[in-house]
Amino acid sequence: MSFITLMLAGLSCIDQIEYDAAYKVDVLSVEGRVTNGPGEQMVKIHRSKVQNGRAGIIVVEKARVELVVNNTEVIPMTEKEPGAYYLPASFKARIGAAYQLRFELADGGRYESTIEVMPAVPDIAQLHIKYNANEPFDKPEGYKGVHSIYVDVQDPADQENYYSWEYTIYEKKQWCRTCENGIYAVNEVIPGQYPFNRFYQSGSKPYENCFTQPAERKPGAPAFVSKPWIYDYECRDGCWEIFNSETMNLFEDRLTNGGRIIDRKIARMPYYQCTGALIEIRQFSLTKEAFRYFKHFQEQTENNGGIASTPPTALKGNIRNIANDREVVVGYFAASAAIHVRQFVDRKDTGDLVPPGLFEILNQRKPNAEPEPPEVAFMLIWDGPPRVPRATCLETRHSTGKRPLGWIDEPEPTKCTPTKK
Repeated sequence: MSFITLMLAGLSCIDQIEYDAAYKVDVLSVEGRVTNGPGEQMVKIHRSKVQNGRAGIIVVEKARVELVVNNTEVIPMTEKEPGAYYLPASFKARIGAAYQLRFELADGGRYESTIEVMPAVPDIAQLHIKYNANEPFDKPEGYKGVHSIYVDVQDPADQENYYSWEYTIYEKKQWCRTCENGIYAVNEVIPGQYPFNRFYQSGSKPYENCFTQPAERKPGAPAFVSKPWIYDYECRDGCWEIFNSETMNLFEDRLTNGGRIIDRKIARMPYYQCTGALIEIRQFSLTKEAFRYFKHFQEQTENNGGIASTPPTALKGNIRNIANDREVVVGYFAASAAIHVRQFVDRKDTGDLVPPGLFEILNQRKPNAEPEPPEVAFMLIWDGPPRVPRATCLETRHSTGKRPLGWIDEPEPTKCTPTKK
């Protein structure tokens, strides 16, 4: 959920700023937390800008960022990507320890968060998976079949507890690359060499990308293809699409203190394809202050009717400008203990319902493979690996070639052909 959404939402009960779309707004936004769970931990800093009614994000680079532990130990953070500052890979937060974020921008502005003491989080007592063949997808419309994920948690007695849940779903991909007006080339294509005036010449150096038709035909080059086309390429090795939770799932134990939280729904897994999928559930503890902030954030982003109904505002978090306490800094730096649970869902309980197919869901069309020889493609490469090649997996926020922990390989399904139901 982006902080641009946050800027354009409405709230009236806590610190905020309002703007008229005709004027300029420039708000510093901070996004991040420390946790005792696995994986890299980072903080993102950017500016959310609105000018003449148009919103945008500019990452904040070259800041000096550090984490202060128990008001004594200072851990520098490293900018590995523009505007993204990482803690050392060996760092792991501790329950009961106090954490504070501090940073200084390139222009000399200095900021700090409030001190967060990491609260404990109970284990997930049980995880339930229930399939409903008639439940529709959230998006795209027109499809149905959903696995819902529920948890049971034994809430500790005689203390206030605040929770949040997030999830990540891994779906194995069959198709890895799409080439528009081109073909996938495993090796580089040598410029200016055109065997028989029909082919492009393959070199020996790795390329692993789409080689597109030049905008203008060179002398001796293959004939120019005037109509647009798309070729899709299957994956050479394992590749997984990543779906992350998009909404907040918050809970306080005010009415269940010391009791058992039963069947808390924390995820929906649409029936995209016949093969199974892996889901990782993350259960976090929150401080009372963090819960209050994220609850207000949830209310204003989910209940806001748009600019026409509510004045746009930006929600002030727990980070302040040391020299100017009136500056509104959006975002909240939290310290949260975490429980991670992974479960493979084999989808053998889906009956006769045929899913649409993962490629169709992602692209809203069926795949169009490069034709196998002796059929002729729009572009031809001489030498190099045989046609049609398979493509490598792209490493992005939404795709990975790294086998997820807990993944189970299954036989190729025979009952399914991608068809809309």
